[in-house]
This record gives sequence, structure tokens and C-alpha cells, in this order.
Amino acid sequence: MRSGLASDSAPPLPRQPQPFERPLRFGRFSLDPARKLLLDDGQAVRLGSRALDLLIALVERAGEVVSHDELFARVWPSTVVEPSSLRVHMSALRRALGEGSGNLRYIASLPGRGYCFVMDIAELDAAPAPVTAPATAPAAASLSRPLPSRLTALVGREQVLARLSAKLQLGRLVTIVGPGGIGKTTVALAVAEDFACRHAEGAVFVDLAPLVDPALVPATLAAALGIPVPAQSPWPALEATLAERDLLIVLDNCEHLIAAAAVLAERVLGAAPRVRVLATSREPLEAESEAILRLEALGVPPEWPVLDVRAALAYPALRLFVERATASDDGFALSPANLPAVIRLCRHLDGLPLAIELAAARVGSLGMHALAERLDDLFRLLRRGRRTVLPRHQTLQALLDWSHGLLAPEEQRVLHRLSVFRASFTLEAAAELASCERIAHERVTASLLNLVAKSLVERVADEVPRYRLLFVARLYASERLLADGDGHEVRRRHAICCRRLLVGANAELENYCVPLPAWRAAHAPLLPDIRAALDWGAHAGGDEALCAALLVDSGRLVLELGLNDEFLPRALRALAIVRAEGGTPSQLELALLALACMLEAQCRMARGFQSDIAAQLEALSPRIGSPRQQRTDLMCLCANAFARGDYPRLAACAGRFGELPPDPDDPIDAGAIVVGRRFGALASHYLGDHRAAWADCAVVLAYADTQLRSNRYPHLPLQVTMGIQQARILWLEGWADRALQRALEVLAFVGGGHHFAVSQTLALAVIPILLWRGDDVQAASFLDRLIDSALGHGQSFWLGWGDGYCRVLALRGQAVDALRRRIGAERGWSSTMEGDMLATLAPALAGPAQLARVEAGTVGWCAPEILRAHGEQLLAVPAQAAQAEAVLLRALALARQQGARAWELRAAASVARLWHATGRSEAARELLAPVVAGFTEGLGCVDLQQAERLLACWKSER
Repeated sequence: MRSGLASDSAPPLPRQPQPFERPLRFGRFSLDPARKLLLDDGQAVRLGSRALDLLIALVERAGEVVSHDELFARVWPSTVVEPSSLRVHMSALRRALGEGSGNLRYIASLPGRGYCFVMDIAELDAAPAPVTAPATAPAAASLSRPLPSRLTALVGREQVLARLSAKLQLGRLVTIVGPGGIGKTTVALAVAEDFACRHAEGAVFVDLAPLVDPALVPATLAAALGIPVPAQSPWPALEATLAERDLLIVLDNCEHLIAAAAVLAERVLGAAPRVRVLATSREPLEAESEAILRLEALGVPPEWPVLDVRAALAYPALRLFVERATASDDGFALSPANLPAVIRLCRHLDGLPLAIELAAARVGSLGMHALAERLDDLFRLLRRGRRTVLPRHQTLQALLDWSHGLLAPEEQRVLHRLSVFRASFTLEAAAELASCERIAHERVTASLLNLVAKSLVERVADEVPRYRLLFVARLYASERLLADGDGHEVRRRHAICCRRLLVGANAELENYCVPLPAWRAAHAPLLPDIRAALDWGAHAGGDEALCAALLVDSGRLVLELGLNDEFLPRALRALAIVRAEGGTPSQLELALLALACMLEAQCRMARGFQSDIAAQLEALSPRIGSPRQQRTDLMCLCANAFARGDYPRLAACAGRFGELPPDPDDPIDAGAIVVGRRFGALASHYLGDHRAAWADCAVVLAYADTQLRSNRYPHLPLQVTMGIQQARILWLEGWADRALQRALEVLAFVGGGHHFAVSQTLALAVIPILLWRGDDVQAASFLDRLIDSALGHGQSFWLGWGDGYCRVLALRGQAVDALRRRIGAERGWSSTMEGDMLATLAPALAGPAQLARVEAGTVGWCAPEILRAHGEQLLAVPAQAAQAEAVLLRALALARQQGARAWELRAAASVARLWHATGRSEAARELLAPVVAGFTEGLGCVDLQQAERLLACWKSER
């Protein structure tokens, strides 16, 4: 007799299991390990072979803990499986033993350690004879072709396995449908292993891939079952034998013999009531009572937000890549350094398991970054595959050759043409692109739907049906398009299609058919196709004039998404090409000038040269522009002047909105008036007239939800631009708490829907207000978010601001090395606007350039503080003390004139310190005390606290 679980205080020493020579009994069960037979009160228990092996392994060491590794080695020798497989089979074993239905407990689970058989067992003298035989005696030995072993673990398919098992329970025919390389066979085998225990004879695997003749399908099934049938007439014998069978048939690779496979499934199920069929195919069998499970690609990490290694490993595609790359290259390890490249590769491969496995196998020879950068050369890079799999699964080229060969010629041609789309597309766009004299619109639609059914094109979940090619299928089809000889014409139609979509999108926005956030979200997916069309136009044979017009049409979307860095070079090149044709200036040239002027307003590359784009636009617009075009051009000029820190020019341009001639097509353009007031508010604030700026902000905000129902003019939401100015004015006027609250309100309003607005709100309001307050830790936290936003959306303009704020924090003793490493090579440059801002945050950064702008009247909002910083610098030279005092008093007077109490406090403190140091202590107190007393909020701000300490110190000296 052996007893149950050993005491924890004296654990038994591990020992090698000793096989029992005689059958065993525990509870109502009898187990014969030699015959692999389990009886429940004399009746055979239908249990899968894996679950039975687990039971024998546990019973042989009853009372001892058998580790997970030991069980894997015993039940799955030389096979890599997922930990979930052990749990699944253990659950099946417990169900068979009846655990959970009463108080009996046979197997104990010890988390982190393993399992233990806890029921008392006894050896029997002889093998028990079953009282009642099972309905159908096990005939597994007669099956000549059992399930193949899986050589690798199944990654990320737990939910799919559960759904597939549920479908098999409800129905007798289930087809796994999906593109080649997505893992249909692997999933089918995993489910069959688990589901075989539900059938007395387990499961049998039938591979149709080697067949060419549909007539051989029934005989192939008979051979797999070990049933002798006449070659010419296999069905009578096959149906008669199957009628008595109880098993699961896995019918693999049906797509090239789809009709024969459907007939086979229907006849088998009709003749054999206890048989189930699990099929795999690239399209449904369309057989009677068929249930379909479309196998999706493995989940891939998002491009945004940037994930850490641990979070990224939650995505199955990335986990699969890491497992396979580690297996092929001992030196590979996922790290923060290579994580972006791995994510980019998995996303480009669309989570396709075969493509990921083939790519992972090349990490050792190519390196991770080289592999990720050469995706367009994918087929050549991944030419070598596994020798042990089907020939068509050894390389991506072979896999897609197989799928392509199954298509009708018309379907092939449509597939080739659809490869020019870089993102999803509608039925209408597909018909427009792929139709020709030989293929009518309706035939394109029919071919597209067939390609969807055959898993070469996938339907994207959306309200309006959209479609896309997987990355590897697109690369393959684009190579075929080159061989067709009509690639140039197809790409020209693609550019025209992009223009049509953009024109419709712009009209939709201008007529306020949809709010801006929803519009951006709906049309941002057009960008990959816009880029592809523009790239085609820039190469030999492309239509440069067509693509210049396309660039203009894409301008609004580009501006709304903040892609200035990427598209300014395209605009400048298109402008040069249009001008090279000679002749009088055209509307296209004017539109390109306006776009370039707007793009360079907030673009890093514009910092390195003095562009005359704005001057050219200002000269040409009145000559050939309509009143409506002139309003758009004037808005571009305002944006350009603002970004360059030329606030007098900004004020002049803003004032001209009201001087433009009326537009015959739009006599009352409220949008233009409000845009003028908006830029007027900016000009007033930055020139130092904060009261006028606040008044303009109030007017503009009153129009924000009413008069501007037309989104004609590219701009950030008025609530954002005006809210930023209000937050800054509140700070300057001494309302530090309300200023921070207003800035955070604007940030909350933006949310995550407008990335450029997020960056602008952080850079121009939230972060500087926190730094002015002296809250460096919280400022660093928001700076991290700004860098995230700028890096994630290609905004080098705002990345420059991030670098400037790092310099400020470093001067204040904060650790910013990690932030600067993220910014990388973008460090070391700043714009005029940034220079003004930095001078107010760190006196050491207030240099001659900022002082010269103040003296010239080009900037006013920071003038009192820059003058104060200059005065403090003069104090360092004793001979210049008188000049320093004059400059400090001038700063104080200017701050009072502007109503900028924040600057007044700083200037008063500087003057008071000087006076106290030169023996005018009473005058110093009389100057500073009323200023300090005037503050009723922001009591924790560093400037106010320092001033209060000065007064307290001087008071103690009296």
C-alpha cells in the first residue's frame, strides 16, 4: 500500500519511477500501465494518450511531487510544447477521474512545483477484465498515419484554440481558413491533440498537399485510416468502414482541391455519425454545415506609444520572433536598443508566423538592425528556410508562388495591380485602379472578393468595407506587376485615385461635414499611399506635374498631422520642378509656395537658412491669387512670421485680414476674420500687450464653436492656441495657480487626438509655467511626454524645445542624461522663439541675441526679464554698477507697464538686493514688500518664496 502526499516537513528524496508489474486500483478506477488501459468500475475510460501518460507518470510516483519539467520530459520527449499543453491535458485527466463532481481528489497541484497523485493505490493480482466494453473498441493501432508531432511551441494561440474547440464541440465540420504561412496546420494539430480524447479512436491526419488529381482524395483518406479500398471505386468500402468509426479527421491543405475536399467532408459526415472533420484551407470548403474559423495573424505591438521590453513581450508576434531568434542565434537577446527594430519588423510582416520565423532565422547572419532596414528586399533575404517542411513553406517565395498559381489569370492581374496600394482601400478605389479595357469594374470587384475568400487580400474591420494586402503578399505582387509591363499606368491611376480621395476629404472638412479630430483619424491612413504616389512621381517615368498637384491636395492633412519635417523637402522640390518649366507663374506654383511657407514655419531644416519663401509668397499672392487664396496665403505668412519670432511682421500680417477685398464666392468669411483675430492675439501677447491679447483671445474663443463651422483654414484648434496664450498671460499677470490650471485644461482638451497640439501645449505652456514656478520635477515629467510626442510623430521642431528644456534643468542641477540620450543628435540647436523662452528660465542663457531683439522691439513679452538678466550680468563688473541699476529699473518699469507682475516681482527683487547691498535697505524694503503683498496665489512658487525670505532676513537685521 502506498499513501498520499508526503509531509512538507520531511519531503521524500527524488527517485526514479519504478514501473508496476501488475495493474493498480485507486478508488473506483483500475489502471493497467502495460496495456495503457484505464477502467471506471469495469468500463473503459475514453482518455487521450497524453493524458493517460500523465496519469501513469504520476501514479508511479504517488505521494511525491513530480515537477513540470519531469512531466514534459516523460510525456513530450524531444518535442517543444507550450506550458498550456500540460494544463490542458491535466484538466482532461481530472475531468475523466471525476474531480470536481464530489469530494474526491486524485491529483494535487502545487503552484510553481508540479503535481502529485494523492489517492491511495493498491496492486492487483491480475489484469482486470472490463465489465462493459466501450461502444467502439479502441482501434488506434490500425491507424497507419497518426498525428504528426509538432516540433516547435505554439505561441499566442490560446484563445484561438479555445474558440476552435468550442466550434468542434458544436459542429462536426470546421475549416480553419487563412493565408499561407499563418499557421493553420500547426493550430489544427494542437487542437487535434487535445480533442482526440473525445473520440474512441483518437485522430488521424490526412495531408492533401502532395495530391494533384482530385480523384485520389478518397483513396488518400482510406490509406491514412489503414482501410483497403479499390482504387477505381473507393467510396463503398470507405463509407461502410467509417460508419462504425469514432474519430477526428484532420484534412490539411485543401485549397488546391477545394471541390473534392468539400465532397469528401460531406460524404464522410453523412456516412459516419461519430466522425468529425477539421480542415485547413486558404478558402472555405463551402460544404454543408461547415463552420469557419478565420485564423488571424499574431498580435503585433503598436508603433505608438513606445513600449518597454516587458510590455512588448505581451504581443505574440514579438514573442515568437524572440523565441525563434534566440534558438537560431545564442547571442541574441531582446533589449531596449533593438526593441524598435524588432517591433518594426514584426509590424511589417503583419504578424505572419512563417515570415517571422524565417526572418528570425536570419538574425545571426544579418544582424537585427540590418534585417529591419532591408524589408523591401525581403524575398531575397529570406530565401533560405527550413528543409524539414513542405517545399512551399521553406521560403516566402515558394509559399506565394503556390498561392499565386491557384488563381485565375484575371485574379492574378487584379492582385498585381492592387499591390500599388500601401494601406487599406475601398471597393470603389480598387475598381478605379485595376479596371481596364479587358477587365471591367464589376469583374475587378468579383476578383477582389475572390482574393479575399482565398486569403490573399484581407478585409479590414470598418463601417465601410475596406481591404488590404499583407506586406509579404504586396511585395510579391508588386514584383509580378513589373513583369506585367503596365506598372507605370497603374501607378499613374493610383496617384489620380489619391488626388480624388484628398479632394473629397478637403471638401468634407471645409464644409464641416465632420469635426477635425474625426477627420484626421479617418484620413490619416491615406498617408502611406500619398508617399508612394509622390515617390513614383519623383522617379524617372513618373508624372511630376500630377504629383505636384497631389502634394498640394495633401497639404491640409500633412499640416494637421504635423509632418512638416518630412514634407517640406517634397514641397521645395516640387516648386523647383514647376518653375523649371518656365512661363508665367501658375496657380500651382502659388499653392506650392503657400504650402512651403506653412511647412517651414515649424520645421527644423528651416532653421539653417534664411528662406525667402515668405517674401515670394507675399509678392505673388496679390498678383494672381483670388481673394479666397489670398486669405489662405496671408494665414501662411502669419504662421511663418510667428514661428520665426518676427512679431512685428506677424502683427502687420494679422491686421491685413480685414483689408482683403471681398470674395464674390464667399462674401462673409467669418473664418478669415477669426483667424486674423487669432494671429492678432498672438502678436499682441508676444509684443508685450497682454491686455489686448486677452481681449482678442476672448473674442476668438466666442467664435470657436459657432462661426468657424467651416474648417477652411489650417490651424490648431482655437481652444488650444487661445488657451495657451491665456495660460501664459495668467502667469505673467501674477496668477500662477490659475495659469497652471488653464494650461492643464488645454492639455486635457487636446487629449491624444492632435499630436502637434499636444507638443505645442506642453512646450509653450505647461512645461515653462512649471519651470517658472520652480517645480522642476513635475516639469521633467511633462518634458518626458513632450519628447515621446516629438519622437513618435517626427516633430524635430518640438524636439528642439525639449533639448532646450533639458539645458535649463541641467543648469538647475537636475539629472537629464536619460532624456538627452532619447533626443540624441537633435541636441545643440534652437530657434529664435526658443531663445526668448530659455532666457526667462535660466539667466545664463540670456545672451546678446535676445537683448538685441528686445532693443529692436522685435519681442516684448520677455523683454522685462531679459533686461533684468542683462542688468544682473552687468552687476558682475563693479565699474558698471550704475549702468546695471539703470537697466534693472528699466526692467521694473517695463514690467509694470505691461502688467506683468511675475516679471515685476523678479525685477523688484533684483533692484532691492542692489539697494540693500549699497546701504539703501529701507528703500529696498519699501520697494519689494508691496509687490510681494500683491500676490494672493502661487504662494509656493520659487520667486515669491525667495522674495519673502529676503524681506524676512532684512527685517531681522533691523
